[in-house]
Amino acid sequence: MKFRYLALSILLASIGVAQAAPVTIVASEDFSYGSPTAGAVNLAGQNGGTGWVGAWTGSSVAKVVNTTAADVGMSGGAFQVSGNNNSLATRQLSTSISGDVFVDFLFQFDAGAIGNNDFLGLWFGNSNGPNIGLKANCGNGTCTSDLFVRGNGTGGAYSTNLTLGNTVRLVGLLEKTGTSTVYNKYSLWVDPTANELNTLTGADAVFTGSSGLSSFNTIGFRSATLSSNDRLLVDNLQIGVIPEPAALGLLGAAFLGASLSTRRNKKA
Repeated sequence: MKFRYLALSILLASIGVAQAAPVTIVASEDFSYGSPTAGAVNLAGQNGGTGWVGAWTGSSVAKVVNTTAADVGMSGGAFQVSGNNNSLATRQLSTSISGDVFVDFLFQFDAGAIGNNDFLGLWFGNSNGPNIGLKANCGNGTCTSDLFVRGNGTGGAYSTNLTLGNTVRLVGLLEKTGTSTVYNKYSLWVDPTANELNTLTGADAVFTGSSGLSSFNTIGFRSATLSSNDRLLVDNLQIGVIPEPAALGLLGAAFLGASLSTRRNKKA
């Protein structure tokens, strides 16, 4: 089985001890669709994974390719981006989400050159909604951080000087904090430790601000300003929800699986 699950323990609410945040995976996709003809096939029309309604739709620049030994951490197939499109790849979830959201995937800038504002965002709701992914050099060359989260179509919170060919694991937590009825906080971890995953603490970047989004049932990818020889890879996508506190008592002392691997490769 491609996914290796990390056990997350239940929050001990009765004594107020912050341990692991439970996560229930609602959708997953490992992009493994046999052996693509001539090395690549369109992602649009592919209907694998779990937790979805219908197949992927989108642009022909979104492909499925076989990974190689150089794609460390990835195996089988992967989603390859080799061009720009606002509707690169989209898919509908089998359930609408309105609570706190956990997202987890592997990412690699596989070929080309990382340039200012090279962009690949995984969005919730619509392309101007909450995004997580690549926005190189903070989008304008003012810093060397390349990975980001944001709650809407502008700005962002940034982390990590990305290296060409290096696979990183991106984990995001999208929340409604305080009395907000829309998502207003997005946290990013790059190659998180097991403890960071278990507690959802120690984020590498945090974006705060209204997203205007209260619920969604569609996810997708958008790419922009990539050069013709740039090639990006995404693999092992998982989307989960964190139960409301009132529901935690029903879970007892059970453990919930919520992730892909415990590999850590965080840069200083």
